[in-house]
Amino acid sequence: MSYSFNESKHIHLLDDKPLHGITTVLKVINKPFLIQWSANMACDYVRTNLKDLNNLEEVLNKAKTAYRIKQETASDFGTNLHKAIEVWIKEKKEPILQDTPKILFNKFKEWVDKENVKFIESEKHVWSKDLWIGGILDLVITINDKKYIGDIKTSSGIYNEAFFQMAAYDLCLQEMKEHQNIEGYVVINLKKDGNLDFKLATNKQLNQDAFKYALNLYKIISSLE
Repeated sequence: MSYSFNESKHIHLLDDKPLHGITTVLKVINKPFLIQWSANMACDYVRTNLKDLNNLEEVLNKAKTAYRIKQETASDFGTNLHKAIEVWIKEKKEPILQDTPKILFNKFKEWVDKENVKFIESEKHVWSKDLWIGGILDLVITINDKKYIGDIKTSSGIYNEAFFQMAAYDLCLQEMKEHQNIEGYVVINLKKDGNLDFKLATNKQLNQDAFKYALNLYKIISSLE
């Protein structure tokens, strides 16, 4: 079967039929922290923009969607940092960055040196006919000669879904008969406060099962719509 990717629509295709996007599948998992985050964004907007009660209704209406602006800004931040790292890996070019992105890029390079990281793949497209899924993994790397799937995050913390996501990529690679000797999954969390955290998971089967459960739920919900 022939795989392709529609970049403008961000759709993975197999024989021109759309696959389930791996990150889209994982949206079925409840994320209660996002409710509090959204409420915090609304409160921050009111605190910043309410001058007096005369514009109360206007401010409250805009506060309802304040989280979207923050979300879009965060998405742009993450996309730009991902691109800078991809260019550095593939083309060996130092990106032109300022402020926090520059600090985080340097932290990433320090982490690479400290952990003896070697890059095998960057932004690799993967897919599975059996599961009917597709996605783009961030990294396949070695750390001290052991091979891992890596994911770069710019969120405030490291969440279980990141490992489910990499487990899905691993399942795709197994079907594609590539990188069969993956030892586990690693999240590199480049946080907006300028710090880097990383977490390693070697319980591959548990994370693969978790993704499959999410995929089954996603398919059930989709069939009901």
